[in-house]
Amino acid sequence: MFFTDKIQGTIGQLGLQDWWLSTFTEEEQKYIIQTYQPLGVGDNIVGDSLIKGDGDCNPNAVSILSDLATWFKKEIDHTIGFRIIAKAEESINSSTNILDIHFLYNNKISLYYRFRDSEPNALEEAISACKKQIEISAKAKVQFKKEYKKSPLPSHTGFEQLAIIEEKRGNFKSCIDISTTALKEGWSGDWENRIERVKRKIDKLK
Repeated sequence: MFFTDKIQGTIGQLGLQDWWLSTFTEEEQKYIIQTYQPLGVGDNIVGDSLIKGDGDCNPNAVSILSDLATWFKKEIDHTIGFRIIAKAEESINSSTNILDIHFLYNNKISLYYRFRDSEPNALEEAISACKKQIEISAKAKVQFKKEYKKSPLPSHTGFEQLAIIEEKRGNFKSCIDISTTALKEGWSGDWENRIERVKRKIDKLK
């Protein structure tokens, strides 16, 4: 296997050596390291920091793996992203920062929804991630306001994507309920117009 003698770097620091070696082939390990360029330093293999050196100064498995997964969204490598995001979600524990969980589900929704038509269960995984992000929305709202006191709440991928899915499926009441909750909580978005549009669709069916 690739660098089996001693895995250091961020992977080693997080204690994910066994996961790294058992989840990815040697070819995939090399590809991940070559692809991961978080600092944008041209041809330098920044991804080496995953398995070499001292690792991340503030190791956080959920945040690091969630970010890593976003580098693998292409058709040719999205299954790598799937495996990484699954480990990120598995790494959530009682001490995980609520915003790290929030952004993890942002990334999972984006990754899985992209392949909803080509990958079995991808749409259901995206829907599940939407619901999980919505479940923590009230706690995430509090943390956002605490950390970004002068900024309005951002958009909320879980509410937005699930509302879109429900509207497309003709589940108009569910779409309105989702949009109403997002509006009441204060998440940025075109919620009022969406609600009114869906209400007009309901009226046409009467």
